[in-house]
Amino acid sequence: MDFVADHPRRYAVLAILLTATALYFGSGLTTIPALTWLAPLPVFLLAPHVSGRLAALTAFAGWSLGLANLWRYLLQDLELPPPTLSFLLLLAGVFTATVLLFRALAVRRRFFLAALAGPACWAACDFVVATVSPHGTFTSLAYTQAEVRPVVQLVSLTGPWGISFLLMLPAAALAILFAPGIQRRAVLQVSISLAMVALGTIGYGAWRLSDSPSANPPIRIAVVSANTDDDSNWTTPGGPSILRNYTRAINEAARQGAQVVLLPEKIIDLQASALPGLSATFQKLATSNKVTLVVGLTVFGDQGNDYNRALVFSPAGGAPTAYDKHHLIPGLEPYASGDQLGLLDGPAGERWGVLICKDLDFPALSRQYGKADVDLLLVPALDFDNDGWLHSRMALLRGVENGIPMARDGSKGLLTLTDQHGRVVSERPAASNQSATLIGTLTPGIAQTPYTRLGDWFAYLCVLLTVGCCWSARPRRRRSSGHPPSAL
Repeated sequence: MDFVADHPRRYAVLAILLTATALYFGSGLTTIPALTWLAPLPVFLLAPHVSGRLAALTAFAGWSLGLANLWRYLLQDLELPPPTLSFLLLLAGVFTATVLLFRALAVRRRFFLAALAGPACWAACDFVVATVSPHGTFTSLAYTQAEVRPVVQLVSLTGPWGISFLLMLPAAALAILFAPGIQRRAVLQVSISLAMVALGTIGYGAWRLSDSPSANPPIRIAVVSANTDDDSNWTTPGGPSILRNYTRAINEAARQGAQVVLLPEKIIDLQASALPGLSATFQKLATSNKVTLVVGLTVFGDQGNDYNRALVFSPAGGAPTAYDKHHLIPGLEPYASGDQLGLLDGPAGERWGVLICKDLDFPALSRQYGKADVDLLLVPALDFDNDGWLHSRMALLRGVENGIPMARDGSKGLLTLTDQHGRVVSERPAASNQSATLIGTLTPGIAQTPYTRLGDWFAYLCVLLTVGCCWSARPRRRRSSGHPPSAL
């Protein structure tokens, strides 16, 4: 690729356009998974052949333009202020740092390290951003591969950080094979390593997908979304109207054999003082229909102790299981955060768990349910129309990470039933202006995973590798001996 040196700016513009186009269609609210792998390749190919300044500009511009696929969602759907877009610039900055670390090692002829440094840096930064951001892993590229079953099984070993690493590895490895001064030894090292990772990923995925099914009896689940206004207060006509709509849907689901009926989050707003009366109504519905009923409500206390709460009513009666949402949407949910898991017993002695919507953006919380040996997750949720696919696939990854089947009620998005390995058992759109009910069968039963036991070990490994690569890439004094630097 020495011809790049003759027209570096021309090829930089081409790399920007190619990367931006592939990222635009390969990420965001819906994706073309193959394009995600291609997005970083043009910039990685260019970087060792041009100056660091031009490589940085190309990486930042290409990634920033590619992330324009989220502008409308952030500004119109979520109605966030324009400064929020600066977070996308931060992500472009992370990609720029990734490319510059790769380039620094490539020009120092640390070829094998360069091929590892880019993916490790990207995965490490993905982990750090998810750890400190109130939006968790929302911006991770790992979700682009949610429907590529053999690949997505990797999260049961490494968490989403393994896929983040994997998405950058082919681009970095292929680019290093065309780096100036590449030696035969380095070509063999990089090529063999890339082939081993590819075969290992596919083999591990095939092994996980071949797991024996659970011996627990299957459960017939109805996921219900009624055509109602959001956040209608119980004291207004809208509150009782919502209850009537859902009462009809619950009764109909029971007639069709549902054993569990799952409703969305925040279907009614009410004061804590009115909660016992409304709970008695839902309990009567659960008992008379012989169903486990999961209801999402917004409960306002007297002293600012407001909660986004899910209540689970057993057909046998008794006090409902209560779960308060842990991770709230900044600026949209000014409520108190919950601090307890929502655990309950299933009809055949299984252990079930409850999460709410955005909680599934955070791997650590779902992992607690894996540690508790939960056999089924029930998730009231509420999407923003256009993000139904993405949010449902984020939830899907949490199920694969811990080997737990999941029913998710993404009202205004997608209603989904997924198994322990991320297979979509059943799915149905739930548009904001329509009522929808999805009835299907899931078999409770946890498929234990290394990620549940070991946690974010791979992310920490990537952090250490990135630090080591930064040390190796630091500027050094010219050696007086005149020996060429190591090719490793």
